[in-house]
Amino acid sequence: MMRQASEQALERMLRSWEGVVAHQPSEAIRWADEFFAVSDVLTGSSALVRAITDPARSGDARAELARSVLSGKVSGEVTDYVAGLSRERVSAAKDIIEAITLTGVETLLMSAQYQNRLDAVEEELYRASQVLGTERTLRRSLEERGSSLGRRHELAGRIFGGWTPETVALIKHAVSTDSSIIPQLRHWVSDAGRRSEHLVAIVTAAQPLESDQEARLTALLSQRYDKPVEIHVGVDPEIIGGLRIVIGADVIDGSLASRINNVKSVFTD
Repeated sequence: MMRQASEQALERMLRSWEGVVAHQPSEAIRWADEFFAVSDVLTGSSALVRAITDPARSGDARAELARSVLSGKVSGEVTDYVAGLSRERVSAAKDIIEAITLTGVETLLMSAQYQNRLDAVEEELYRASQVLGTERTLRRSLEERGSSLGRRHELAGRIFGGWTPETVALIKHAVSTDSSIIPQLRHWVSDAGRRSEHLVAIVTAAQPLESDQEARLTALLSQRYDKPVEIHVGVDPEIIGGLRIVIGADVIDGSLASRINNVKSVFTD
């Protein structure tokens, strides 16, 4: 279990990372796989872990070391995230491995939430835990360390492959660890439930919003939907002015570019 300072560092990183995923949710499953791969690499190299968490090095030096190791091996977004996490001070060297693994899991849950699949993932994870609790032979086959990981992933794909991609990715990750599968699935059911307690609004603006503007928008949306709303703001100069807001299946397009296109359509129809 991570120490408090490490948990706080992870929370800071996840807040900024959520904005990245919110605007590119289609990349989230690939990014999650990369986080799990980075975690595996660090698990196998205690020297590297000590180096990128060494308090005697400056934060910038730790970040640059992480960047040099990962550059060209994983996406730029994941490289930037791990470098940023390395810049933070963690309480214990091993905490950074857990933090990266947790980021992979959270990335998959973010993906499901932004693509309106979080409820399905929560239900499927619960069903998977029930199935594996009943089907002991299947569970033993998935947890059999003497069998190759590729074969176990193939088996998981045959059984659960028709479910949402985030659920399948989480199950395959659970199969990849040395821990029992069912407790992991049940923990992620709780994580998915925690995330579903609020709505997420993906906001696109022509320029960055001031903090008071974000606060007013958050309050207005929370009042409209009668549920807490978290907003993530991205900038796209092409919308010219106004805002484009996506909440689940709802699209609120008040951008000037949209209004111009609507006027154009009147004259072209």
